[in-house]
Amino acid sequence: MQNKSTILNVFLAAIIVVLVYQLSTQQTPAPTVTAASSKKPLPATDTLKTEKRSVGAKGHIMPKPALVIGSYAADGTPNIMTAAWAGIVNSDPMSVGVSIRATRKSYENIMATKAFTINVPSAKYVAHMDYAGHVSGYDEDKFKKLGLTAVQGTHVNAPYIGEFPIVIECEVTETIDLGSHTQFVGKIIDTKVDAQLIKANGHIDIERMQPVIYSQSYYYGYGQPLAKPWDIYKVFKDDMEPSMQPSIHPNPTLATIYNRKSVRHYTSELVAEEQLNELLRAGMAAPTAMDKRPWAFVVVRERALLDSLAANLPYAKMLQQATAAIVVCGDLTKTLDGDAQQYWIQDCSAATQNILLAAESMGLGAVWTGVHPRQERIETVTGLLKIPETAIPLNVIAVGHPTGVDQPKDKWDETTIHWERW
Repeated sequence: MQNKSTILNVFLAAIIVVLVYQLSTQQTPAPTVTAASSKKPLPATDTLKTEKRSVGAKGHIMPKPALVIGSYAADGTPNIMTAAWAGIVNSDPMSVGVSIRATRKSYENIMATKAFTINVPSAKYVAHMDYAGHVSGYDEDKFKKLGLTAVQGTHVNAPYIGEFPIVIECEVTETIDLGSHTQFVGKIIDTKVDAQLIKANGHIDIERMQPVIYSQSYYYGYGQPLAKPWDIYKVFKDDMEPSMQPSIHPNPTLATIYNRKSVRHYTSELVAEEQLNELLRAGMAAPTAMDKRPWAFVVVRERALLDSLAANLPYAKMLQQATAAIVVCGDLTKTLDGDAQQYWIQDCSAATQNILLAAESMGLGAVWTGVHPRQERIETVTGLLKIPETAIPLNVIAVGHPTGVDQPKDKWDETTIHWERW
């Protein structure tokens, strides 16, 4: 009996030891820690591994500028060459450095004249720029071949390209033999910019300019805006918020989609006619049933009309600030017949979305306000804009330059997704 009691006690002790061990080793949820600041920069959706592999002595500073250097030959013939090894080297005096091989015609020219121009191309001149870098000035007059205008510099003895949006006149202050290349340090004497690219605040409208950058295998165009200088750092400040913090995505189309927002606050800066035409072109690129394209657009820029629309439509007060509007209409003379006529609504809705996305990609702000099927709104818009009875306004899209107040929303909702069947 005593042996059974001893065995039982040992067994119970063993159970207690096991329970104590399990309790002592059981993982308990970590206490919730509230960070000093929950704000953090939005990461790119594609993360790269931190493992590094040596590739030797390569100048992989990405991206490189795509620039065209202008100079005069001894006989006065203008010449241009493409250069990517260039950049700002000093602020006072404002100076740039351009590295050129001694075998190039431009080297010979600049050594003689002590002057050159930097010509910054837009995307429409990417082929001209590439040709200027591929063909030697010893072999042909590239200005003549490319149909470009050689304009005598105002301040230096060097030509600039009249068609390029930005030109910088430079006077050589120093020549440095670096080995394979010679660097010409040029003091900037004057910079000329196409007037239409200068914003009201004096900054360059990069979206409209569409500069070109070089990165080994390709020339690239302007990408999505990522942040504002002297602004994005505020994510690390407890009492500050950046005015701009878009979703970052390596795919520019998806970046535009995710960053599209309903903009209701605008500056007084006017939307240029060429920008409005670009929005309309984007709208007309939308898919349409049987390729009927049953859309028509009324572009409104008159202040009085915009204000009248704002006053008479219940959800269009933002038109008081917008400097333009696009009214998307269904043209009933172009629709399908019978019951299929109503497909004009889907077609014009697709055109509307294209316009909204195009506005986002161009640095503009836009928001649509519904008209159809509310009869009183249809009558208001058709009356103010003299729209014929054969057309029905679907919506009014306010367009302008955003103040930055309106921000995109993350609308991802996994509960709305059904795979294969509901």
